[in-house]
Amino acid sequence: MWLPLSNVIVRLAQKSIPLSEKEKQDQANMLTMLDENLLATPGLAIEQADRAVTLLSQTVGDAFRATVALRNDPEQLGQAQLLIERSHRYQEQIDNYLVQISSHDIGEKERAKVTLLAAGSTEFGRMGRVAERILGMQRDFAGSEEQLTEEDRREIILISGAISEVMQLTFNGFTARIPNVSRTIRYYTEEVMALGDIVKKRFIQRVHSDGRQRTAGSQFTNICYAEEQLIDCCDMISEALIRYDRETGDHQQINSVSDEELRNQVHEFFRDKFEQLER
Repeated sequence: MWLPLSNVIVRLAQKSIPLSEKEKQDQANMLTMLDENLLATPGLAIEQADRAVTLLSQTVGDAFRATVALRNDPEQLGQAQLLIERSHRYQEQIDNYLVQISSHDIGEKERAKVTLLAAGSTEFGRMGRVAERILGMQRDFAGSEEQLTEEDRREIILISGAISEVMQLTFNGFTARIPNVSRTIRYYTEEVMALGDIVKKRFIQRVHSDGRQRTAGSQFTNICYAEEQLIDCCDMISEALIRYDRETGDHQQINSVSDEELRNQVHEFFRDKFEQLER
């Protein structure tokens, strides 16, 4: 007779016990929209997976920005670590959910969407792991920060900012699936890689001419190379979007702007960044 009431009391008692910080973080790391009950309706499950991949991309973007901010604000370390760990958890849950969706009988367009989401989860997850490596490098590099000149700092801020812009374009393009965005991402990545090559070359030249330790130069360039891996992730997402457009998109709308016109637009956008290196 008293058993049902006892169960209620137990649940109330459990609710009254405050959660530890670890338990709070564990809850924050759970993608509650990935409801297994929706798997019986694959269309709805795919929509929820799409939302989850968008959240993963936002988390990775925030993690990278916190990692970059760490250069000037050591208090960002905890936030960067938290967001990176969260991105790892998100990717694992998304990948498992997509595997379950794929096991159902779904149409060609739905399968194309699942393939795109899987590519997004893979590359956004890889961005999170790259951000984690950059975080470790920056902690190792902290002891050499005093060796950076004002010009060094200005240029690494420039390249990190450009990379952040490409990542944001990729996140937005993946979420909205705007026509031409996949090609725009590709041209952005080309410009940022060219910008990064100039920054690395100029930095090494300054290290040699100033007589600074070579370790500072290698640490700096290692961070630059790691950041460029984020650009490779954006390029891979661009490829996935192009494949998805070919399978499901309106090709006339997608190709409404010529490659040359689009490339020139992007190059013009980056002109000021290249000019900043000469000022």
